[in-house]
Amino acid sequence: MEIRCAFCKCYIAKYQKVGKSNLVKMYNERIVEGTIDFSLYHGALFCPNCGERIATRYITKMDKKEAYRFVPSAFNKRKLP
Repeated sequence: MEIRCAFCKCYIAKYQKVGKSNLVKMYNERIVEGTIDFSLYHGALFCPNCGERIATRYITKMDKKEAYRFVPSAFNKRKLP
């Protein structure tokens, strides 16, 4: 799945989605590639082109994994073949 900024259409990351539910969060371990160094962003994820906030970093309660919770309507997703 390809993730882009909804404001300027800048490419953010390629993500391996598991399951059929909506895309609400993005686990760090499933990010395949990206234009951003995700290890540098400890609070929020911003678009490198326009500076809009795309997601907020947090630790999941159930499995204690690092993930980014998306801001609704701040990103676009597209399935890759």
